[in-house]
Amino acid sequence: MFFAEYRPVTALDMIARIPGFQFDGGTTARGFAGTAGNVLIDGERPVTRSDSLATVLSRIPASQVQRIDVVRGGAGGVDMQGKAVVANVIRKPDAGVSGSVSTGLTLTDQGRFQPSVSIQGQRQRNGRSMDGSLRWSSASLESDSVRQRFSPDGSILLIGLEDGEVAFQTMDATGVYEGPLAGGRLRANALISQNDNLFEGTDTLIVPGGREDNRSDGVRRRGEAGLRWTRSLPRGMNLELVGFQSITENENFGAFDTPIFTARTISEQRSGETIGSGSLKFAPLETGLGDVSLETGTEFAFNWVESATAYTFDGSPLPLPGDDTRVEEFRNESFVTARWSARPNLTVEANLRYELSRIIATGSAGAGETALQFLKPRMVSTWTVAPRNTLTFKFERTVDQLSFGAFTASAAFSTGIYGRGNPDIRPAQTWLSSLRYERLFGTQGSLVAEFTHEDMDEILGSVVVLEVPPGGGAPRPYNITRNVGGATRDKASLSGRIPLDSWGLEGGLFTAQVFYRWSETTDPVTFEGRRLSGDQPFGWSAGLGQNLVAQRISWNVGINSGSEGRSFGPSFVSNFRSRPTGQVSLTYRPDARLSVSGGLFIANDSESDFTLFDAPRNVGAPIYTETRRNLGTSQVYLSVRRNF
Repeated sequence: MFFAEYRPVTALDMIARIPGFQFDGGTTARGFAGTAGNVLIDGERPVTRSDSLATVLSRIPASQVQRIDVVRGGAGGVDMQGKAVVANVIRKPDAGVSGSVSTGLTLTDQGRFQPSVSIQGQRQRNGRSMDGSLRWSSASLESDSVRQRFSPDGSILLIGLEDGEVAFQTMDATGVYEGPLAGGRLRANALISQNDNLFEGTDTLIVPGGREDNRSDGVRRRGEAGLRWTRSLPRGMNLELVGFQSITENENFGAFDTPIFTARTISEQRSGETIGSGSLKFAPLETGLGDVSLETGTEFAFNWVESATAYTFDGSPLPLPGDDTRVEEFRNESFVTARWSARPNLTVEANLRYELSRIIATGSAGAGETALQFLKPRMVSTWTVAPRNTLTFKFERTVDQLSFGAFTASAAFSTGIYGRGNPDIRPAQTWLSSLRYERLFGTQGSLVAEFTHEDMDEILGSVVVLEVPPGGGAPRPYNITRNVGGATRDKASLSGRIPLDSWGLEGGLFTAQVFYRWSETTDPVTFEGRRLSGDQPFGWSAGLGQNLVAQRISWNVGINSGSEGRSFGPSFVSNFRSRPTGQVSLTYRPDARLSVSGGLFIANDSESDFTLFDAPRNVGAPIYTETRRNLGTSQVYLSVRRNF
């Protein structure tokens, strides 16, 4: 068996070993349409949101996996959802009772311990399965940085030394049942979770003297439940019905005290998502021009969010437009997909989606109602030009989902930048085309080259408006999110996995990835050309590993380029750079039940700079430039997993 020599513990370990396959966990956009990852479990995608695809795969013991099918071009009628390659994890039908207990401990170079524990169990018998898990983790880190502020003429305005602590704790429980029901098969899953986070920081101001105290305390509670029912129908058809419900609550408190002012923020937010969908898959139709298969379906979704935020400045209330908001979104997306196996080595998938939505916003920023409709075509062609050489072309139109945060107010007390909500915005739309070449060689070797081009319209950006604040007074500037025009973005990437057996390192594998991204848009404030805010133009990573079969040990060494980005606001420009980071890991698997892993993560310092203007950048002058250097934190970890 292909995976046997690597002694995988979970299905996720097996996925990581597939040549040429780059795991994609999907997106967290509202609804399920267009958000899927590139791994299926028994031909289906999990009906879950907070329980990530990687987490679901990590709960499946490798001993329960019968095989993994790697699908290209919609072979076997698999719904690719625009992915070039999909992996389908097929579980054994009656694997009995199994489970695992795992624990981990991380020690930082600051002397802080970060424990975690996980318990999970599965039972598969007579066509029915049940599994559940409990997870808990706790961590804390010191946040140390050096901060300097300069005037435009270079004189020092501020020097600060920050000493902070970040603490967070996560708890969640999941449960899944799968079995026959009403002539079909039902899968039901549920999850509850709570995340607590706390930040306390003190900035000692060497210049001009004094101190700044910053504190934020938040808790997030979430519950969700999903159902999927499938049934085979006459003439080779298959019906799938999906239902999903989630409720999320967020509570946050913030305090910021400086020698000049004091500020407080209290916010509460509740949100919910309801999804219902159905799809019908038809049996492949044999024609003289190749097999054709059809699938059609529709999805209804209702999303809502209520947020209320109270700001105070120097002890007095600070009302902002959008500090009390409710947003509702009603959306329907229907689709039809046709897959044509033109030749044994050529497959074409054509998909047409039609989206209807209505967004209603009410609150202190005003009321607005927007009706939207979009036609979203997609075509994917997969051509096996030679054995183990595949060329995939994709062309599609995508529509972003509006962030509900754009409807609410915001306040950055340290810079004096305040934002107002906007109830009247439209989602950005993108025409995307990509070309992907994949070559496989040996048992582990692969080379993947891909080029992607995006033409965007109605992208969102931030501008300044003058408005009388709630309660009256003189007009003041607010940042507001609006549709600001178009943009283009291109990305070229190259990744490879090279076995090193012929180079004298038996069981060795070298991996590398590099990408270059360039984009262009018109700045909505200065009306000059620039790249998209936040885009990282270049990045790379490399790794070296070896699987020692006789010793039952595998080791890996990796390094990456770090990250880089430039962000633009109406009255500021900021840059962020992190230096390369590295890691070393070692895993010992004496048998199929026990796995012991350890490693070292080395993080270098990161730097950022922030330039604030006294007015929008097209007419304003710089007030100051502030630089910050954050000290990197290295960690050593040990984890043990025992299967039963």
